[in-house]
Amino acid sequence: MRNFFRKRRNPQFGEAGSGENVRPDLDPRVTPFGPRLVSDLGGPDDDPDLDDYQDDGQPARQSSYEDDQPRTHRQTPSVQAGAVQEDRAFMMRSATDLLHARKGDEPQARKPAERSRKADDEDLELPRFSLPVAGTLRSRASGNLPGLTPELNKALREAFTPTRPKQEVNSLFVGRLNTLRRIIAAIEEERAHVVLFGDRGRGKTSLANAIQQIASQAGYFTLKLTCSAELSFEDVFRNFLRRIPGTFYRSEVDNPFAARRTMSSFDELLPEGSFSVTELNDVLAEIQGAHVLLVLDEYDRVTSEDLRNKLAELIKNLTDSSIPVTVFIVGVAESLDQLMGKHPSIQRSLVAVHLPLMSDKEIDRIIVAGSESAGVGFSDEVRDLIVMLAKGLPYYAQLLSLHAARSAVSRGATQVGDSDLVYAVARCVQEAERGIIEAYNKALGPDRKASFADVLYVAAQCRSDDYGSFHPGDMAQVPVRVDGEPLPLLSLQYPLSRLSDDERGGVLQRIVEPGGFRYRFRNQMMRQYVLMRQARDRGLI
Repeated sequence: MRNFFRKRRNPQFGEAGSGENVRPDLDPRVTPFGPRLVSDLGGPDDDPDLDDYQDDGQPARQSSYEDDQPRTHRQTPSVQAGAVQEDRAFMMRSATDLLHARKGDEPQARKPAERSRKADDEDLELPRFSLPVAGTLRSRASGNLPGLTPELNKALREAFTPTRPKQEVNSLFVGRLNTLRRIIAAIEEERAHVVLFGDRGRGKTSLANAIQQIASQAGYFTLKLTCSAELSFEDVFRNFLRRIPGTFYRSEVDNPFAARRTMSSFDELLPEGSFSVTELNDVLAEIQGAHVLLVLDEYDRVTSEDLRNKLAELIKNLTDSSIPVTVFIVGVAESLDQLMGKHPSIQRSLVAVHLPLMSDKEIDRIIVAGSESAGVGFSDEVRDLIVMLAKGLPYYAQLLSLHAARSAVSRGATQVGDSDLVYAVARCVQEAERGIIEAYNKALGPDRKASFADVLYVAAQCRSDDYGSFHPGDMAQVPVRVDGEPLPLLSLQYPLSRLSDDERGGVLQRIVEPGGFRYRFRNQMMRQYVLMRQARDRGLI
């Protein structure tokens, strides 16, 4: 009969299975109601205390060298030929766990029960704000990074601002000089209205803030409004005119037939309720002694077709009337028509400026500028890795630099190292937008095909144009791992076709061009996510 009892010697209660006083609560194979079923007993992996015994109650044989090897080395060839081996533990562990493991905060020999109690205590701790408010400072460390004081955290947040556009043109505003020159020339020399468009995370709002500041320094009267879905045409321009002072109103000296009028702002010239484009044009024509620059940011959020149509008509009227008012529109789009709609009549009145990806040199300058401002150094190797992972997107350059610098400072270092970058990558992957994560998982499918993962990686890693599009020939030049070989060009055709289909989430977009196709990520931030998600498997970090 199979022996369900485990041999255990206890100085107080004797030996299990010997008929002496045995406490059932000390024997995992015995419950207060009798022997535990075999199906209820986990394998050796479930209880490390059972590893030393076989089913017959005798001590187990000593494990061989082969048994000590990781399970991945004992997989069958069919399993090894499957999906790319992702470090699941790395992807599922929180960034805080990675930091503790790197810093050695937890002893390696800590028992499972102690680790569980420590995790429970951390889960029950009430989160609190740690940044200074109204000049007061809290003494506790910031967040989950011990050693990071509120003062240091604030300094890093001022140096690296992934979630906040740059408000001033200072040492932290880096690059985009050619784009700035083009916009200034369009406003100053061509007297044209400007539309700035591009993908998310490229720094459009920061650039718009820079234009606003530079124009103000040159004597322009600048106003900015961030659009929202519920805004109407009347809402937008009543807001603008309310902030234009009455001192800019044309006097009777220039127009002796004009009635004397005293007002605080130009919105008083508008009729009650709704008004037409012609009426607004007449009000703006009364501006004297200033050139007004109206900045409409996040115009892609506008849903009112009435606003879009009337704004296009207003731009045409302003140009024809030579009124000293310039409209500067900023929004997320792939093309001018996508942002403004089909309005051929205003094309001659607009200068469309596409904001390209930043060059590697500009991304590196962002890191250096933030490093100098915060007083935290970045090694050349870490900077090169951040430049490679950011792929021209300043948002991820700022975010990776911020997390890495916070990790370094928390351990008392003044130089960002490789382990700090590993922590930063884990944080970015963990906190990525949910839609990007779901699109990535759908692209690979439940079977997580290695070929699809490889194609996504080389697509993210290969060179691209200013719009983020690439050719399959560019992909065929990228090795799938640091020490690997590129994929043959013919092997890319089927995965590219499937990854462009809705069945796989349409993560890639096919672009028709003479002689073939180009591709781009439908969500441009997917490119950086793929690189960070697969960075460890590919030997990048």
